[in-house]
Amino acid sequence: MKKLIFALLLTGIFNLQAQGQSDGTQKNAPYRLKAYLSDHIAEKAFLQFDKPYYAAGDTIYFKAYVTLGEDHRLSNLSGVLHVDLANTNNKIDQSIKLQLNNGLAAGDFALPDSLPNGNYTIRAYTQWMRNDGDAAFFYKTIPIGSSINKIPESNTKHIPAAYNKADIQFFPEGGILVTGIKSKVAFKAIAPGGLGANVKGIIVDNNNSTICSFRSTHLGMGYFYLQPEEGKTYKARLTYTDGTEGIVDLPLPEAKGIILLVNNDSIPQASVKIEASNSYCRENKNSEYTLLIYSGNTATTVKCKLDSPVIALTILKRRLHTGIATVTLFSPTGEPLCERLIFVQNYDQLKLDINAGKDSYTKREKVTAKLNAANRAGNPAEGHFSVAVVNENMAPTDENTENTIVSNLLLTSDLKGYVEQPNYYFADTSANARKNLDILMLTQGYRRFTWKQVLDNNNPPVAYQPEKGLEISGQVKNLLGKPINKGTVTLLASKGGQLLSSVSDDNGVFHFQNLVFTDTTHFVLSAVNANGKNSTKMTYFTDKNLPVVNQSQPAPEILDTALVSLIKNDKLQQDELVKYGHLKGIMLKEVKIKSFKLGDDYRTQSLAGAGFADQVMHADEIERVQGPLGTSLNGRLHGVNFVRLGMGRIVPMLTVNSMMGVGNNLPAPMLIVVDGTEGADINDLSANDVETVELLKSANASIYGMSGAGGVIVITTKQGGGLKTKDISSIGILPIAPMGFYKAREFYSPKYDNATAITAQRDLRSTIYWKPEIVTDKDGDASFEYYNADGTGTYRVVIEGIDDKGNLGRQVYRYKVE
Repeated sequence: MKKLIFALLLTGIFNLQAQGQSDGTQKNAPYRLKAYLSDHIAEKAFLQFDKPYYAAGDTIYFKAYVTLGEDHRLSNLSGVLHVDLANTNNKIDQSIKLQLNNGLAAGDFALPDSLPNGNYTIRAYTQWMRNDGDAAFFYKTIPIGSSINKIPESNTKHIPAAYNKADIQFFPEGGILVTGIKSKVAFKAIAPGGLGANVKGIIVDNNNSTICSFRSTHLGMGYFYLQPEEGKTYKARLTYTDGTEGIVDLPLPEAKGIILLVNNDSIPQASVKIEASNSYCRENKNSEYTLLIYSGNTATTVKCKLDSPVIALTILKRRLHTGIATVTLFSPTGEPLCERLIFVQNYDQLKLDINAGKDSYTKREKVTAKLNAANRAGNPAEGHFSVAVVNENMAPTDENTENTIVSNLLLTSDLKGYVEQPNYYFADTSANARKNLDILMLTQGYRRFTWKQVLDNNNPPVAYQPEKGLEISGQVKNLLGKPINKGTVTLLASKGGQLLSSVSDDNGVFHFQNLVFTDTTHFVLSAVNANGKNSTKMTYFTDKNLPVVNQSQPAPEILDTALVSLIKNDKLQQDELVKYGHLKGIMLKEVKIKSFKLGDDYRTQSLAGAGFADQVMHADEIERVQGPLGTSLNGRLHGVNFVRLGMGRIVPMLTVNSMMGVGNNLPAPMLIVVDGTEGADINDLSANDVETVELLKSANASIYGMSGAGGVIVITTKQGGGLKTKDISSIGILPIAPMGFYKAREFYSPKYDNATAITAQRDLRSTIYWKPEIVTDKDGDASFEYYNADGTGTYRVVIEGIDDKGNLGRQVYRYKVE
């Protein structure tokens, strides 16, 4: 056996010229990797949430971190982050755009009271991420409980029972089984629900002789050793925990070949072994193979001459980046033969120290917490952090299942498929946890790149460019429908501002790019042809090329009793609000979503009703929030509150400020007009049924007499109003209200610092405090303060963030409230 000690210095793929210019494909691999990665630098998104699950009527708060490259520095590439909330049918209910400031943003989703119980999905992505497909997006499954759909009050988890239908796969470490070579074979059993299924069994050969036994050690994963014999095939006889059995064929052994084995049990080093069968070694005697180690955007190669069947190397990991590294063996002709993933844990995350002064507090007592951030060397770390404080008695969580900034950016974002209990591999630092993490490396594929992509000279060009700002685009045509070349299009905000102009291309298409405006900004487009005439038809392009929600992640394991408890507490909190002076019934919280909202000072021609409408919404806009029409319109009709009365009935009412000139200025139910018929019920329609919705208030509602005293909503259904409108068109002048940047609402944290603030109303919030942006100074220090609520028990403080060098940090702190 030939043994080498390889101290991996990682000078990087940018300094490999010392190896000489390539005269063969295999020597080109590092350079091709450099070229590929320079064109495909990775952006990643991570969202920290205020708590792990929610009740209908609650608000989901989150902080977004977008990093660039594998050193995880905050990204300055993209300026727009798209965040969607998808319902249980993977249809987008709410969508917002956030302005990224050096890779940072904050947002929220207000959940209507009428949401049904189920598992919802939040995803986040930049346009640049779309070049790597859906797998590059951030996904998070969010359980939402609702009193509308009762949850059984049982102390059970959502665990699939049909183990007999579980899928099991076997993964030889070297990629293949080779006759005569002993190698590790990992396996993973997945139940129908997508979670790991415990399994045990035996390996038998084609003579039905038992070779070895095996048993899963963690979440359906495990391994065994197998040395195939000539002419033998192998099967696994399986037994699941429910007693069901199965038989699965193992991969067929190759008669001759070469494999790559890595022992990663040691923290400071990894032992690599390249082993060839005797016949393969004789046929390729003294051929030069290449071992390429890639870690953190750098790669180093080692030349290995096959002058013996076994070549052993030792890689010192202290110069590798924390995270996933790939070890790949190339043939003399440059063909990637086998690859092994290893996880490098250098324990170089930020050290976050939280000091709240004491371990026990009283209700409504003020808490002043101090934060200090230091890097691995103990030096102060300047960085950006977010903090959530939750009453753990109201919203308990299993820390192993959490998706943290550390587990996401270092582990799950680089792996294919779903990783169950990702935080387990970081919360548990035992040798057993490290072994289970190594099995995960054997059973999950690497997502960042494939060597087929890297070595292919015909990779398609990048399809999506980074968005620095927002874009308004469309097309101008003459009245005969012919595109206008070199037409001048102007853009002006309805409330004034700079007048912008753009010239249309050969296809009549115009663009206004890198804009910054909020989602309440309204514009007017106007156009003239090359001769200065404004008899042009303008079409505004709405956002249609949105990626489909392709979510197949299983739901996290949440105790039913935890969701029931959260729903009951939320109901008590709402009862308190009603008891102390709020409107009777349940006021649906305003939902900020992408829409074409028009303000009171803006008028647009009504399509179905007489006169002018204060606001018009078209089918494209309406359908962006699926479900009952009342739920869909909630928060999107300016100056309208949606109130849920008995039996789940939703009634729209104008706010008092919107009732100028109407009746006696007291809120009254609005008149609903559907396809010309007055007195319809908005609850009888779904968002998909409707072509347009028009809002009439103030003097515009007077055409309906006393019936319209409380305002009017005029609805034209698709059946009654014709074909569905895709883009918005007009002649000469076109008013538009494009989706702008969403402004995150500020988390309300009551202050009980004086006698007037002390009321009999109980404070039963589950999220006690949320602050999306905390910045540490040059000494690594920051502080924040808040007041406890009335709920007793354990309060859990979670701080996550990143420093200016890309170092990640997370800390959990607990204290008692009595």
